[in-house]
Amino acid sequence: MPKHPIAVELEAINRDGETQVVRDCGLPVQGYSVYLRAVEASGLALATWIADYDTIGPAYQLAERLSIALAIPLTVLVPEPLMPVQSGPAATTGVITMAN
Repeated sequence: MPKHPIAVELEAINRDGETQVVRDCGLPVQGYSVYLRAVEASGLALATWIADYDTIGPAYQLAERLSIALAIPLTVLVPEPLMPVQSGPAATTGVITMAN
């Protein structure tokens, strides 16, 4: 069944190596994962892992490029202080949501 992409997600990896949304800025972050969320024709939503990175820079760049290429929102689910500094008009493409 074909899948319709609905979002690119950038999530933090905790100290146990589990990929998860990090909602507390005090938690240690060991890396970042990029996922593509899609909906099947049946309506079932799935997330497909794309890549893991040690630092946020390359992970954010990949997530942003996928978001632009697929014309779907980018959801960033990492602690607020770890967000990269945005510069230029290209960085404003897509919807960016930060976890609290």
